[in-house]
Amino acid sequence: MSKGFLKKHKNLKVKRFLFFLLLAAIFWVLTKFSREFTATMVAKIQYENVPENAALSEGNLKSITFDLTANGFEILFYKFKKPTIDLQINKYYDKEKDHFIITKSELNRMVSSNFNRNLAIKNLSVEELKVFLDPIVLKKVKVIPKHSFTFKDGFKPIDSINVSPDSVVISGPSGSLKNISTIETEVISIENIEKDISTTVKIINNNKEIVTIKPNKVSVSLKVAEFSQGKFTLPIEVINLPPDLDIKLVSPNVTVSYDVSVNDFSEISKDSFRVICDYSKRNKEENFMLPILEKMPPNIQNVVFEPKKIDFLIFK
Repeated sequence: MSKGFLKKHKNLKVKRFLFFLLLAAIFWVLTKFSREFTATMVAKIQYENVPENAALSEGNLKSITFDLTANGFEILFYKFKKPTIDLQINKYYDKEKDHFIITKSELNRMVSSNFNRNLAIKNLSVEELKVFLDPIVLKKVKVIPKHSFTFKDGFKPIDSINVSPDSVVISGPSGSLKNISTIETEVISIENIEKDISTTVKIINNNKEIVTIKPNKVSVSLKVAEFSQGKFTLPIEVINLPPDLDIKLVSPNVTVSYDVSVNDFSEISKDSFRVICDYSKRNKEENFMLPILEKMPPNIQNVVFEPKKIDFLIFK
């Protein structure tokens, strides 16, 4: 016989062997999976149709487990097609109570509705399902404007950002809102600012427990002006000095520099300031006092003293 004929005959034997091996495996699987098994399954709880005046409390069960007796094919099928419990809240809800109870027999019925035939369900992980609900409440919270501002050289805000209204009313479950005291806006991003800002911005709801926000928009404004630096050399007045004590300030004057809007620059004078040093608050070890602006214009910013401390000499 030729070598080609022997090789072809050998390949035919291998193919027949593999065919009968596959056939045997199929019969084994069919026989094995046709038998009944008991397996632990997980059913996800889906809470649906929650009334508008209530919300699910935190901590309600997300799923339950149970034992299912069925043939291997059904067990495998339901491992992939996971059972669910569709719980219609409005069917059980009583506004006079903060919870309701689903009995074990009712749970069994809900679980059984997932299966095509009457399969044996045992050992539910709970004896009953207790569902808690929170009433929807209203709460007033402060609005925090989020912003990213840059100003043109020489320009600054005159005052802090104004928000109108400065608070909004949110609604949601009472338990979830108790720790919420503020709510933020979208980010307002403006560059090279040189004039007043006035815009409307949305409130951002980053908390899924908040049901409504009223109003959901606020007005944000900021007054801006061009600033210049002013400077005065002012005399220092010492207060709380004992009547029998004579001191001499090493520097009897202090230079005060400040920023002020160009529009208000001409209104500022030396008489707008009063600089004092409080002898009762002196540094006793090193004999110096700190200058304090007891009187100054309300519209100046970035006040700086030079010198920053006042040395003195005591005469006896």
